[in-house]
Amino acid sequence: MRRLATALASPALLAGLAFSAPAAAQDGVVLSDRVAALTAGLFCAPPEGTRQPAPDTMAGWVHVPDAPVQMVAEGRVAPAVLGQGFGVRFALDTDAPVMTRYTVTHPPMPPTGITAQSWDGLVRPGMTDTVFFQFDIPEELQPGPWSFSASADGQELFHVDFTVRPPAELPGLADLCRGGALLSLSRPDPAARG
Repeated sequence: MRRLATALASPALLAGLAFSAPAAAQDGVVLSDRVAALTAGLFCAPPEGTRQPAPDTMAGWVHVPDAPVQMVAEGRVAPAVLGQGFGVRFALDTDAPVMTRYTVTHPPMPPTGITAQSWDGLVRPGMTDTVFFQFDIPEELQPGPWSFSASADGQELFHVDFTVRPPAELPGLADLCRGGALLSLSRPDPAARG
């Protein structure tokens, strides 16, 4: 994993998820009343942008794309395919900027066995943030349970579980992206901040 980021329209759409807060907890999804909306899905990243230091990640930095990140399918099941990403796009109900702490948990990755990576972000009022992980190197292709969470002011904003599966089990989703940037912080549009 070289990039973490703050920042799926396919006929093989598995199960689209769009949540609005305040929302009741659904199996594998927990939202605080501070989350105005959240959509889980698969992403294709644009070419590299800038890097933000992130010492609590395997790479030591996160990627901040210069261009919008495209959600190509909605759902919480992702194929383990190089160049493809998955995560959430969300908005907070806030009148002031919110410093966030993002964490992705995953099966152990060689060579260190790391199972959690975290980095900081900022969500501005009226803007959308995208947080996702994109597979960049073979060591990251770890099938099993993954999750994304965000916290602010010592409180969890959301927690979303994903399942990563071998690409042969998800043939309709395995070819959605061609290359791209790894785990990234995204600024999807002028009104979005990641």
